Amino acid sequence: MRVKLLRSSTSEDSQLQVLTTFLVNDCIAIDSGSLGLAQAPQGMPAVRDIVITHAHSDHIASLPIFLAEAFTQLENSITVYALPEVVRALRSFIFNDQIWPNFEKIPLMNGGCPTLKFEIIRPREAFEINGLMITPVPVNHVVPTVGLRLQDEATAVIFTSDTYVTDEIWEIARETPHAKAIFVDVSYPNEMESLAATSKHLTPQTLASELIKLK
Repeated sequence: MRVKLLRSSTSEDSQLQVLTTFLVNDCIAIDSGSLGLAQAPQGMPAVRDIVITHAHSDHIASLPIFLAEAFTQLENSITVYALPEVVRALRSFIFNDQIWPNFEKIPLMNGGCPTLKFEIIRPREAFEINGLMITPVPVNHVVPTVGLRLQDEATAVIFTSDTYVTDEIWEIARETPHAKAIFVDVSYPNEMESLAATSKHLTPQTLASELIKLK
């Protein structure tokens, strides 16, 4: 299993990472914060499936741009997998024909199918994309959010997404003996613990305490 963090900037010199997209096996995107900024040498990335962990803007920011490119270049729909609350937010606040066109109703230029399809996911109910079993795990954030466990026949990786102190994702990680990596969001330094707690993000110090749960 190959995992790549997509850059938040098109500049090679910038180290700033304010948007979130992980590319898995070159064809599945975990979140779409920076997905629309990525361009393969021949054009669009090979992504056709996107799993959204929650509806905050740094995790969905460039989804509209990505879909606008898909509309002109692809022959098959882009499928977005997300919690019901996330799908409602995207439909109400983004793809509402005011902020951005409703791509569920717009067919691709090169095919008759809609540009965008939604698939509802639910916590603890595994689903499959391109040979990977994906299990959504609820985490502790200010909006409905899931972490994810991705498994193939040989390995597994875990994404916590945005979370504060939580338990179930660490239990899942502990019960996955072939897990090769855990990708964790740490948004604030230790001296901003109060803000981190209010916004339900980790600091290095709280992460250190959380990692004890893996033992």
